[in-house]
Amino acid sequence: MLETIRTATKTWVAKVILALITIPFALWGVESYIRTPSGQDTVSTVEKEKITTQEFQQAVRNQLDQFRQQFGGSIDASVMDNPEMRKSILDQLIDQRLVVEATKSSGLVVSDATLRERISTEPTFQQDGKFAATRYELFLKAQGLSAVGFESRMRQDLERQRFVESISSTAFTSNASVKQYMRASEQKREIAIVNIAPEQFTSQVKLTADSAKAYYEQKKADYTTPEQVRAEYIELSVDALTPTIQIPVEEIKAYYDANSGRYIQKEQRKASHILINVTPKATEVEKKAAKDKADTLFAQARKNPKDFAELAKKNSQDTGSAVNGGDLGLFARGMMVKPFEDAAFGAKKDDLVGPVLSDFGYHIIRVTDIQPEKGKSLAEVTPEIEGELKKQRAARKFAELAEKFTNAAYEQSSSLKAASDAVGVPTKQSAWMAKGQGMAPPFGNQKLQTALFSDDVQKNKRNTEAVEVATNTLVVARLLESKPAVVKPFAEVEAGIIARLTREEASKLALKSGEAKLAALKDGKAADLTWPQLLSVSRASPGGLGPNVIEAAMKADPKSLPAYVGTENPGGGFVLVKVAKVIDAPVVDEAKLQTTRTRIAQAQTQQEILSTLAQIRAKSKVSIASDALTKKQEQ
Repeated sequence: MLETIRTATKTWVAKVILALITIPFALWGVESYIRTPSGQDTVSTVEKEKITTQEFQQAVRNQLDQFRQQFGGSIDASVMDNPEMRKSILDQLIDQRLVVEATKSSGLVVSDATLRERISTEPTFQQDGKFAATRYELFLKAQGLSAVGFESRMRQDLERQRFVESISSTAFTSNASVKQYMRASEQKREIAIVNIAPEQFTSQVKLTADSAKAYYEQKKADYTTPEQVRAEYIELSVDALTPTIQIPVEEIKAYYDANSGRYIQKEQRKASHILINVTPKATEVEKKAAKDKADTLFAQARKNPKDFAELAKKNSQDTGSAVNGGDLGLFARGMMVKPFEDAAFGAKKDDLVGPVLSDFGYHIIRVTDIQPEKGKSLAEVTPEIEGELKKQRAARKFAELAEKFTNAAYEQSSSLKAASDAVGVPTKQSAWMAKGQGMAPPFGNQKLQTALFSDDVQKNKRNTEAVEVATNTLVVARLLESKPAVVKPFAEVEAGIIARLTREEASKLALKSGEAKLAALKDGKAADLTWPQLLSVSRASPGGLGPNVIEAAMKADPKSLPAYVGTENPGGGFVLVKVAKVIDAPVVDEAKLQTTRTRIAQAQTQQEILSTLAQIRAKSKVSIASDALTKKQEQ
């Protein structure tokens, strides 16, 4: 069981898979609800359900967009051409189909009432906290969807989610197993280490006269200055087009008038409170005692309102606000628990209200400020509206120019002038760039690099194709000049090669010496070592030591101490470890036990779902087109 738990806690990638299996609704990722046209090429068949080429390509694009959002838009689109990446995405689509089939077989059904409630509570379809039919209709229209089709897909996703939840509910982790895991992870050991470093054996290394030259001849590629190029290029992007857009003043005003609700700051209140805690499990006696104390404090506050802050500091059991005299700052409706909110928003400035009972206990509330609802003026929001409209217009302009840009670069491939004239964007020039090495944007894109060093560009002097280097960013480049690859002369690199070979041989000697010393220690013989001061370590607190050293120390047999173990150092040499003392983990407190149990249960849930999917897939007819994973993503 312990090993299962350890494995489960490491399977965090399963969380990503679970998120994809449960499928976010349209409102979370609208693309997942766009209709998939029939009659397209098929990349996979799951039972009788087909996964079309278009659907697969859309999933690839969606994944790329997610990566770009996560990593600031700098992800190279060519990473999606990797067969392993494409297989992962296709497997996710297949798993989704399998869950659909399994859900149908399970008989799980989502009622019309449940579906209506789910749609009505989705924030995307709400206005002022309530379901707005007009927003729902606009969403459907924008996506080209019918209400019937959208609701059918949403019902299917809700049923699928319930099916996944039914699997996860079977995961069980006992307290005994969790305690065993915690004892193992929190047990400490007092150890001392001795590094047998390669540097101790450098003087013993004797290289042959021709060893460096032989290594150089064998590894010439490592000592080659790669081919270098300098290019001119055009970068067409939404960001580049945005500053060129002009928005008329009357259009900004029309937008402001049509969306005035967006620019209203809701009423806010500022209040201080004194809290007397009442736990959900409090007895009637405890509740009465809390109420009596709150009544007493309320009476004192009413008698001397100016002393409210001092009363809060001395008596409030909300430690976070008590130090500030009970001050909670500004808040709008929906930010506080309802009883508190109703009392605060029902009072006037400087009113004292209470005691008010909430889930936390009794509150004595003093309203210290009221900021009424206020609409921002047109002048205040003009920069915001102008920026938003510019972005929208630039995105449309980019979509209009992209095809012209691509065609001009291809049809008149002997120059960038036609492409530049077609979109009104000037050419730029790069610095020198070395093949296979890091390049400054936009040439960090692998596909653009490959094109730049191709025969078509270098020998035939043609433009590259228009390459998508980031979301809404296309680049066309052509070669200005180049330098061939050059092998560094042996004399220039000889000293470095000798140092490298010497260290490699010294590392072998250090490893051999360390293993011999460890064998002697285990046989009870002196090994001519001076052990440093003991260090207390655990898996959770490694004390700066490498994981290989910690694992070796924790696996040492504690029955006979001191115990000696050793491990090869990844940086070269050998590490000897003396385990002098074992300190058992402290008694597990209930709060930590439950936190760890929850974390382990979550990991086990992911494994349970993955295991179930594997079983379903093994029993299902799944076929994949032979070229599905090797086709390039359409740009």
